Amino acid sequence: MIAFENLEVRYPATPVPALKGLSLRLERGIVGLLGPNGSGKSTLLKALLGLLTPSRGSGTVLGVPLGGAEAARLRARIGYMPEYDALIEDASAYEQVAFWGELSGLAPEAARDRAHEVLYFVGLDEARYRPVSGYSTGMRQRVKLAQALVHSPELIFLDEPTNGLDPDGRRRMLDLVLRVHAELGTGVILASHLLGDVERVADQLVILDQGQIKAAGSMAGLRKALARRVELRFLDPLDAAQETALEELGAVLEARNGLYDLELTEADPTAAFRWAQAQGATLVQVTPRHDRLDEVLLRALHEPTPAGGGGN
Repeated sequence: MIAFENLEVRYPATPVPALKGLSLRLERGIVGLLGPNGSGKSTLLKALLGLLTPSRGSGTVLGVPLGGAEAARLRARIGYMPEYDALIEDASAYEQVAFWGELSGLAPEAARDRAHEVLYFVGLDEARYRPVSGYSTGMRQRVKLAQALVHSPELIFLDEPTNGLDPDGRRRMLDLVLRVHAELGTGVILASHLLGDVERVADQLVILDQGQIKAAGSMAGLRKALARRVELRFLDPLDAAQETALEELGAVLEARNGLYDLELTEADPTAAFRWAQAQGATLVQVTPRHDRLDEVLLRALHEPTPAGGGGN
């Protein structure tokens, strides 16, 4: 769906690159682009949309090279829901979505038909003729999602789609994101700083900080790769010397009757069996304590960036 190699983006007035040597391949699905504010999420979206020209590196979106001659045609295949509002206050949702459909290449009649369809899809069919100036924040966000979908794109980019929403509004928006992929077959790139949003909808995750990729992969794969907390069960409690030697494996968090909770130095639980054999201890069980997403994120943000700036 998306691939880029050694991608770098600079803003003219800033000496430090906004994106620093990013390399990554993303498969079709719902991809969560996660990171704190200022991490480079919006910059990456704009580079993939062709709104920013990379200063170095290369990449493709749906097989189309970034910055290439086909960039304009690519925009007919992708949709974009920006973070900030850009709605015409005295126009109705229907008028605006139909207009954006024409801007995306649809014939006027087709744009009007699609405007009705997507406004119904996002739950605004009864309010579609009202000026958006009277809309709630949640309704305005759904108008923005409708305009991203009006031309039936293969891939949509959502920048902070739950921005400003209350818990119920967030739930409704995330339900729509899941439906976009499940019912329309559309690929989704969702940029957010909210862990709960990404955890609920994404099947792939990219953790970005200070313009660098800290970790990337499937949700389940990232948890497994970054999970280092394990419970070790020994046949007999370790003696004092063996307990001291446990520090060779990692930090001992708790010890109780032959059970030891450890934070492993290396993400390799099998190292515990090699350690036990060397120490003459009988290790009978290693139980991974798979981390919550917030623990995975915090660990990734505090670890050195992998060589090459990313992963597959």
